[in-house]
Amino acid sequence: MKKLVLSAFIAIATIAGLSAQQAGYDPVKAPFGHGEDSVACRMNLSLMATSAKAENYKEALKPWMEVYENCPAASKNTFIYGPQIFMGLYAAETDAAKKQEYVDKVMEIYDNRMKYFTDEEKGTIIARKAYAYMEMMDDKADTDVIYGWLGEALELMKSDMEPKDAYSYYMAHSLTQFLTDQSKKDQYLNDYFTVTEYVDEAIKKANAANDKANADYLELVKDVIVKGFVGSGAGDCETLTEYYADQLEPNKANKEFLNEIITALSSVGCTDADLYLTASEYLYQLEPSAAAAIGLANKALRDKDYDAAVKYYSDGAKMETDKDKASSYMMQLAGIFSNQRNFARARQAANEALQYNPNNGSAYILIGQLYATSAGNIFPEAEKRGLVFNAAVDKMQRAKAVDPSVTAEANRYINQYSGYFMDTETAFMMGIKAGESVFIPGWIGESTTVRLR
Repeated sequence: MKKLVLSAFIAIATIAGLSAQQAGYDPVKAPFGHGEDSVACRMNLSLMATSAKAENYKEALKPWMEVYENCPAASKNTFIYGPQIFMGLYAAETDAAKKQEYVDKVMEIYDNRMKYFTDEEKGTIIARKAYAYMEMMDDKADTDVIYGWLGEALELMKSDMEPKDAYSYYMAHSLTQFLTDQSKKDQYLNDYFTVTEYVDEAIKKANAANDKANADYLELVKDVIVKGFVGSGAGDCETLTEYYADQLEPNKANKEFLNEIITALSSVGCTDADLYLTASEYLYQLEPSAAAAIGLANKALRDKDYDAAVKYYSDGAKMETDKDKASSYMMQLAGIFSNQRNFARARQAANEALQYNPNNGSAYILIGQLYATSAGNIFPEAEKRGLVFNAAVDKMQRAKAVDPSVTAEANRYINQYSGYFMDTETAFMMGIKAGESVFIPGWIGESTTVRLR
């Protein structure tokens, strides 16, 4: 009987909403009410908070309802504890109809929170409402509803969105809509570019405030969004080229737009597309940047203008703020020189890559490969070529020491190159002993420790 009475009480409250407030209640001038009503309001606020903090939601319900109906503007805690209370009751409930009542009540609480506490950021409250809906409804949640609420929140908050992961939740539901209905591709693309612009601006603000924790978190949020975009199929080269083709010339003096094109195309590996290269040229003319320089470097490579490629890769690395990216640019430059068999310049570029990222194991592997490739041309005596492979193995050992991700590759070369070490008999005849230090002349110009086979 008690359960039936309680259920009826909640149902009536759900339907009535705020209509049960006492006549003459003034949420601005007298948020607690007057006289005895004010005393009762304060007492119920205390009872509600005590029970809610202890997660005794059944006990918290009655005082919460008294406050919610009679003095809702008295404390923000009413609208903080309210969702907790009903979500707790929801979790313990098995009746489907009753569970839906609890969902509706939580949604109503968030709506009324925005009514009574207008000093709060509306976008944040709408996002919290969407989160509560997602948690309660789980796999029965309506994607369109979540997409709509989070979209409204982002429109209000833009680059100041709290909670920050609302950006990724919104894009997850935008992606779901596109995957369900392919006609929504343009909607998803527009959402992607809009939201990544908001996130980029939020990252700039965090960095400007020296808030590294939030800047790093936003970078992770953006990474999730970009990975979803790359894997969606909506952003292939053909689609993005078609999407931007008619917009490029009218916006060739718009730096933000050009950066958007370059970022979008590079995120899905379209760095050899004409659109990407042209946008890079326009951007570099307006404002030299790392992204634009690398675009021009790619164009120069395609055109086999290696001198220009070298210049732009070097410029791009110098302007790049992300040290890992800068290191990768120099590795691409090292690859160019290696293909040209300009071993000294290839090593120089690889060493510069290590200056940007000392843990770039690929740089040491490349240097070791360069040494091995030139082994036959270093010493006048062919018998000494094995000493060059000692130096090559040194680099492979160093590679896996600084970068465990290249261990397998480094070990493969170590096993291969060790087979070319000088044999014991030859070393004896030439007066060379295992363990001693020898200098490798020529362009290598460094010492190594003798190992024999």
